[in-house]
Amino acid sequence: MRRFGLVLAGAALVIAACSSSAASAPAANGSAPAGSLSAPGSTSQAANSTTAPVSGGSHQFTATLTVTGAVKFTLPFTLSLSVLPACSALAQTGFTDKTWSIPQPNTQDSKLNWNVQPYTGPGTYSDVATFGNSVELTGPKGTQYDQVDSSVLSVTVNADGSGSATFKNLQDSDEKAVSGSETWTCS
Repeated sequence: MRRFGLVLAGAALVIAACSSSAASAPAANGSAPAGSLSAPGSTSQAANSTTAPVSGGSHQFTATLTVTGAVKFTLPFTLSLSVLPACSALAQTGFTDKTWSIPQPNTQDSKLNWNVQPYTGPGTYSDVATFGNSVELTGPKGTQYDQVDSSVLSVTVNADGSGSATFKNLQDSDEKAVSGSETWTCS
């Protein structure tokens, strides 16, 4: 499952690299360049939903990742979804293999990788078994914080594709902890 999130992030980085001269790290104010996500949609579909990609690359995740604790930062970002189904259809089906991956910024510096599997549609997921040990935060200096037994984790996906993820007590190898959240809209 961790591999799926990394594949999505890798695909987004490849597209971002092809569409711009270079990938860049977050600016001092925490903003990041816009990116693209190009993974095929799920084969299942919700009743009366639009499953065709939205033309013109106009639908996207607009998100903010906020982290406190051993490191502190706020990272707003936008992720294009031009080759995926419309937001409400994506919320019903998730990505491939009944998986939902929270939006990730296209930076080489900081990101939160997190998958929900099996994804069964809009709702709140807080059973750590559905995350399959996939929750990992890469901080601004490349330090990785992973879920541990005492981590508290929750992801909510709304019917319109918006949502939030909250985490408490992700730890690095020195047991320094971070907590935080990511919120996103899909439009």
